[in-house]
Amino acid sequence: MRREDPPPVAKLAVPVDVVHEAYTMSRATTCPRIRATADLMVIAFYYLLRVGEYTKPTRVKKNGKWVRATRTVQFTVGNIGFKDIHGKDIPRHSPLEKLLQAHSVTMKITNQKNGHMGTTIHHEDTGEETSPTKALARRVHHILNNGGDNDSLICDFYDDANDTFSSVQAQHVRDMVKAMVVKLNLTDKGITPELVGTHSLRAGGAMALKLHGYDDTTIMKMGRWTSLTFTMYIHNQIAHLSAGVSRKMGEKLPFINIAAIEK
Repeated sequence: MRREDPPPVAKLAVPVDVVHEAYTMSRATTCPRIRATADLMVIAFYYLLRVGEYTKPTRVKKNGKWVRATRTVQFTVGNIGFKDIHGKDIPRHSPLEKLLQAHSVTMKITNQKNGHMGTTIHHEDTGEETSPTKALARRVHHILNNGGDNDSLICDFYDDANDTFSSVQAQHVRDMVKAMVVKLNLTDKGITPELVGTHSLRAGGAMALKLHGYDDTTIMKMGRWTSLTFTMYIHNQIAHLSAGVSRKMGEKLPFINIAAIEK
């Protein structure tokens, strides 16, 4: 009998502490790649992004030509829109201080994955430095201030040492997620480095919405899921999901077979 490979293990969701800690750590360095990676982690968590949407596109060789591995298109600076509290546009070329004051920021989808071309994802400022709106403000300003344009990917960063632009790759995000799990001692809670990855950010954002009581429709809309496939991100390993369940199940309720009608 042929042995079958074991099914893949879905990556665990990570709490918001992971992206907050990444941001705090990044402020202690001037490395543009580390700072960009931390901000992208914040953006991915809150905007429920797929890793292929905010990191350097992967390319594979087909028929002797290098092509994109997937049809997913990365977000560019031109896909980001800032608005003040009155709903008025804030130009992307504004000073960083102005962009950081944005009341809300919208990301407009231009790829056609799942038929969602033209869809927008919107968030308001949380008032914290780790706000997703501020993370996008820092990304857009860094790119435009160093000679980039609206077609530049949001994962691009200017490398002073080489006087050129480089891009954050999926591996950079993966490594930082794992490092933050260790730094926060999440291993004590069963969340170990080998159980997390880039998808843990999207999963973490979905988990946060679910645990705060948002309905499935809202989560599907935020994550641009067309079905309940997002439930794969709602891991039963998270204790909050089963909190109080056994107590409720233990309550006595009357069971009546309503199908037993008079003959």
